[in-house]
Amino acid sequence: MIWYMLAAFFPCVLVVIFSAITRSKWVGTLITLILIGASVYKEFFHNEWIIFLDVVSLLAGYIIVDQLQIHKQQDNEG
Repeated sequence: MIWYMLAAFFPCVLVVIFSAITRSKWVGTLITLILIGASVYKEFFHNEWIIFLDVVSLLAGYIIVDQLQIHKQQDNEG
């Protein structure tokens, strides 16, 4: 059960974090996609439902970043 919960939230959080760091929603999504692809390649997934949840969570993270404009926020240095 823990694997399904992690698959549902972890990619979303990674997209948001990487997009905020790199200030690009595309780079944040690509880095997360590469991490998921590497873990699929190394066979860390137990079944196809976890991969499906990862993809849905990745898409949700992209939509969150796009709607909240996280990748466009500027630092206020004063």
